Amino acid sequence: MRKLTKQNLEDIIVGCSFLGTGGGGSFDSGMKRIYSDLDAGLTFNLVAPEELNDDDYAAAPYGVGSTAPLTPEAKKRYEKLPRISEEPTAVAFKRLEKYLGKKFVATIAGEIGPGNTALAMSAAAHLGIAQLDADTVGRAAPEIDQNTILAAGIAVAPAAGATEFGDEILLTKIATISREEDFFRAISEVSMGIAVTDSAISGKQIKTPGVLVQGSISHAEEIGKAFRTAVESHRDPLQAVLTAGKGMKLFEGKISDFQWKDKGGYLVGDVEIAGTGAYQGSTYKIAYMNENLMAWRDGEVSATCPDLFTMVVSKTARAISNPHFEKGEDTTVIGFPAPAPWRKPGGLKLFGPAHFGYDVPYIPIEERHPPEGK
Repeated sequence: MRKLTKQNLEDIIVGCSFLGTGGGGSFDSGMKRIYSDLDAGLTFNLVAPEELNDDDYAAAPYGVGSTAPLTPEAKKRYEKLPRISEEPTAVAFKRLEKYLGKKFVATIAGEIGPGNTALAMSAAAHLGIAQLDADTVGRAAPEIDQNTILAAGIAVAPAAGATEFGDEILLTKIATISREEDFFRAISEVSMGIAVTDSAISGKQIKTPGVLVQGSISHAEEIGKAFRTAVESHRDPLQAVLTAGKGMKLFEGKISDFQWKDKGGYLVGDVEIAGTGAYQGSTYKIAYMNENLMAWRDGEVSATCPDLFTMVVSKTARAISNPHFEKGEDTTVIGFPAPAPWRKPGGLKLFGPAHFGYDVPYIPIEERHPPEGK
């Protein structure tokens, strides 16, 4: 087990912003949450999967909801509701513990994203337990269904949910995999989001290859550290991120157009980029549902889920989250290969292009974009 310093935590959240594929929660809120916990004297510990006993249990706390800004009407509606003093994430976590009659020894990050990974780590700190060095996606994803535990054939229910207004929900059984998503997404639409805990699994299951994306928190930390040290030493931070994450540059240009809407509890939209420099004369388009799912260059598929692709500010290499971009902004699109579980048939069924209605084959991003000379 490793005690995390403020610097470790900052590096993790920065790394998560690159792996969050435009979503995964707010970077600013994630940092604010971590700083607030540190100011309160809370301790953050990271535990490796192999350190758990076979009969230990851990579970995944995360948030469900749209990342679209609230409308004035919604703000007015929510202002009338009471607020609870306890973190909804901790409420949901303890509710599931009580139902199952088990004491969880660690939290599992529900995804790798600046907001939701911070949420899981914060929950662990508040509960006095460790954060597992693993998550259920290896990137951020829009639906509960994009979960490596499900892809491995293990049920994620039962699940508990809690809102900041004091509502508590226990989902003990679901008819099909997608029903958990349907229930909690619907509740999130009238609750400004909802904190959920599910995926309660044993140490034996956690250590089974393919059930989780192991080492993902440390991986995010490595990327964040590479970015920070490059900035400090006046080296190219973008290249440092790509080297640490084994990624690639996909496009560079200026944002020419974008559109988005809040649909069914998701932020749904697309962004178009006009190429500059070596990409002059080309156009790039990214479609997203909270997170980036599909990308095209000049109408030809450039990248698809479950692989990762993220927009960054060209000058600073800071990751851009959806829909926080501006017309005329200089941006670079970078990509990373998806974790191995998603490239298997079971993973692609839950997270391939066809799952989201795109009639295109999944081709690994490194095959679509081989290194020069190959």
